[in-house]
Amino acid sequence: MITNDQALKFYHSRTWRQARLLALVRDNYQCQRCKQRGIVKEGNIVHHIVPLKEDWDRRTELDNLETICADCHNQEHPEKAANYSNKSKLRHLKRERSRADVFSFTGNDEL
Repeated sequence: MITNDQALKFYHSRTWRQARLLALVRDNYQCQRCKQRGIVKEGNIVHHIVPLKEDWDRRTELDNLETICADCHNQEHPEKAANYSNKSKLRHLKRERSRADVFSFTGNDEL
């Protein structure tokens, strides 16, 4: 049985980053679960089909990895849903802040 520390160390390793990137590129950064339902949706989460806790040896095997979107990952792991939801909210706030610095000018119809 692997510990949370082992899993955390793995998810911060170069080995995981490389395997993750290979899966994202292979899947064209598209959610594979949505794609099965005929929906094209961006995916940026690489999910272990067989969880690490069940088979540590398959942690970097490409046939055990799939790109999925946050919604599909939240369905798979409801206990992690709040975490991804909060990250999404933070990204949205950052985008809103960056848009606040953009000014748009239009012509004056009265002139």
